[in-house]
Amino acid sequence: MSTFHRLPVTSVEHDPHDCVLVTFDTSGHGDRFAFEHGQHVNLRRLFDTDDGPVDVRRSYSICAAARAGEVPGDLRIAIREVSGGVFSTWATRELQPGDEVEVTTPTGHFTHALAPDTPRTYALFAAGSGITPLYSVAATVLAREPHSRVSLVYVNRTARSTMLVDDLEDLRDRYLGRLAIAYVFTREDSDSTLLSGRPDRTRLDALIAAGMLPATADHVYLCGPIDLTDTARDALLAAGTPAERVHREVFTTKQQGMVTLSPQAVTAASVVVAQGRANLHGRSTAFEMYAGDTVLDAVQRVRPDAPFACRSGVCSTCQAVVRGGSVEMAVNYGLTPDEVERGYILTCQSTPTTDTLDVDFDA
Repeated sequence: MSTFHRLPVTSVEHDPHDCVLVTFDTSGHGDRFAFEHGQHVNLRRLFDTDDGPVDVRRSYSICAAARAGEVPGDLRIAIREVSGGVFSTWATRELQPGDEVEVTTPTGHFTHALAPDTPRTYALFAAGSGITPLYSVAATVLAREPHSRVSLVYVNRTARSTMLVDDLEDLRDRYLGRLAIAYVFTREDSDSTLLSGRPDRTRLDALIAAGMLPATADHVYLCGPIDLTDTARDALLAAGTPAERVHREVFTTKQQGMVTLSPQAVTAASVVVAQGRANLHGRSTAFEMYAGDTVLDAVQRVRPDAPFACRSGVCSTCQAVVRGGSVEMAVNYGLTPDEVERGYILTCQSTPTTDTLDVDFDA
């Protein structure tokens, strides 16, 4: 299980005005922060509130090329300010070089095995800050698969709001003829009607037919809001892309699942709905679940060391295996069908459907 390490911030760049590119110094940690393309890290900070300190954690994709072997690349993430977001507002307005931030080692399954001697084609579809892991995918593939080609469709509101433009253009210049980029602006006209306006199904079908998002790619990566990546995935599958070639990661600032900052307070009126036991860090602990609790909430009440980050069903940091009883998940954007089949759940989105529950975070 990933643990937090205090890392010094070496640089903070605004790109664009509401986003910061944050680079951390990982020297002294050996290969602990080595990462694969598409992976992410979790950040943690205590914020003072009227009810006392609140432990806020957020997941951010690494936007840098992954180096071969065990030598870590630059650990750089991008944080875009979200309206009302306590963590992103602090990071974009107050974080400075020299500050230290608690960061986990890299994790995540939004990746694939590289084949340096095999020519492949890649289709990448990013919207907004969804570019951050896909920049890592593109930069890594172009550097470590010298015979492969990458096509990127990148959706933003306007040119001014587009993240990582300089980095993307540097990649295109460095790997001439191997990286094609189509910028789509939803609130700004361009010379092409195909690249203006929100990519609905009709426009996505046209982008695929034009070869800007090739359905014949060996690997397809989609990252952005849920509804948009749903539409892109459906269009690609309808055009003949095999489902097993599609890798998808979603995000949303208006979560559809359950989102809590911390467990609810237990009062005399609270009603116990289930008894549970959690195995965590080699130790088994009993817990009670009250009406309105998620499994994560209930476990955190007795085990503050329970892992979590986004609390909204996306990052999978809080995953555990159900050993006894059963649950219902409100949403699941972080687990694969195979993981669900093997009994994994997102505890931040799970409520019990039995009187007793046994979960294993160490699985």
